[in-house]
Amino acid sequence: MKQIIMLQGMGNNERGWARLVSKFGRVTLIQQGMIQHVEVWENETRVFNGPETSVMRSRKLDEATLSSLTLFRSLARCKEQLRGEKVDLIIAANYSCGMAALILRWLGRTRKIVLTVSDFLPPRGSFAVRLHRRVTAALTRFVARQADEVWTVSPRIPTAVANPKNFVFPICLDDNEVPAGQRDEIGYIGFPSPDHALEIVFEIARKHNFRLNIIGHSLYLESIKRFAPAGTVFHGTLSDPQKVNAILSQCFCGYAVYRNTGLQSYSYYGIPSKTFYYFASNTPVVTTNTAHFTPSIEKYGVGRVVEPVPEEIEHAILQLKEQSSKFYNAIGQFRKSWNESAENFHRERFAALGVM
Repeated sequence: MKQIIMLQGMGNNERGWARLVSKFGRVTLIQQGMIQHVEVWENETRVFNGPETSVMRSRKLDEATLSSLTLFRSLARCKEQLRGEKVDLIIAANYSCGMAALILRWLGRTRKIVLTVSDFLPPRGSFAVRLHRRVTAALTRFVARQADEVWTVSPRIPTAVANPKNFVFPICLDDNEVPAGQRDEIGYIGFPSPDHALEIVFEIARKHNFRLNIIGHSLYLESIKRFAPAGTVFHGTLSDPQKVNAILSQCFCGYAVYRNTGLQSYSYYGIPSKTFYYFASNTPVVTTNTAHFTPSIEKYGVGRVVEPVPEEIEHAILQLKEQSSKFYNAIGQFRKSWNESAENFHRERFAALGVM
């Protein structure tokens, strides 16, 4: 059985993705983000599920040191899992985990490396922020050039082209098998910022007496909590997919609005990963035309794409509520075709990499 390590974050359905990849080998998923977590999959069955350890306290230090903490943590977790053995492939996210993968290849611990790139931060903001983003982009290009292949979630991400073997890959869409049922709530997942237009959904939820669920935390959210309608539930940061699913299974709408839809927004370059959390719970979304993926939402009828103005957002939310069964059925059909393409992509790439 082929041995595969996935050094990933926690925003792109990594656990469902690991299950898919386990069709092709034994997968050790090492997650680094707001939490550290390790789990092992074989033949679509999770055979080990380690504890989740919060690393939120060191997040700012990690960012200030160009993700050096993530690099060293990744190496430490790999050392624990490898136990001196060699693996066939490491699928590493972004430059920090990619650097760890390069070190392991240099040490002879892996044969092949795939770099996955899920976002691009345009150099805007203060001088320090612009400098940081230019440096991280340069590091990403460096790792991309050294990797055997680069997989990116969007053709808009410019750093991927540093390697001629770059491919756009479909993120696996999970299925929590949530029945349609009676849903009367709205859900939001993310790191709240002014760009996410939460004040608008606050007013819509208040006007129509919809219960609002906020999954995530930020200083900005703390500053606007007082404007939320009565009954709003602030769940904080959650990484357990079962807990997230329990909340979203009560929601007829997932909220994924962005005010900034242009080239200066990071959302333009990546993929609205929160929509995949919603779809996993058969919850349609209302969103704005930001990412390369966004037009697929209207194309497959799994949500509504609107301008970031209150009237359009309100109309779309009410449409999701009134026609919930239509959107629910569309998500099931979309998942089937999307995941078939995801599996075919991995089969083709693994064959080319000699990991079959």
